[in-house]
Amino acid sequence: MDTSTPDFAELREAITRLLSAYDLSGVMEHGAPADEYDPEMEDLARFMAAGGTVTPDVVATVWHKWFGNPAEARPEPTPAMAALAADLQGIERSTDWPAPGNGPKVV
Repeated sequence: MDTSTPDFAELREAITRLLSAYDLSGVMEHGAPADEYDPEMEDLARFMAAGGTVTPDVVATVWHKWFGNPAEARPEPTPAMAALAADLQGIERSTDWPAPGNGPKVV
């Protein structure tokens, strides 16, 4: 998928909504800015746009990249990460990339 298209922008917005809703780091309730999870969103959006399927392990890897200690092994995915991955897969299944105007739908 071309990352300069409106569909990619819609994908980014859908992922941002899910990341903020799941708030895996628990920062949104403490007044974190709306763009708190932008780095994680960008990683996931590019992965999905390239045709990757988001699994709990993918979410855990992205989370470890941004929040983990690089000297430590990535922990196993949490149940919340698995739920987020399932919802992100729902975005993948609900879209027919890259048809114009047929961007992600979050239900």
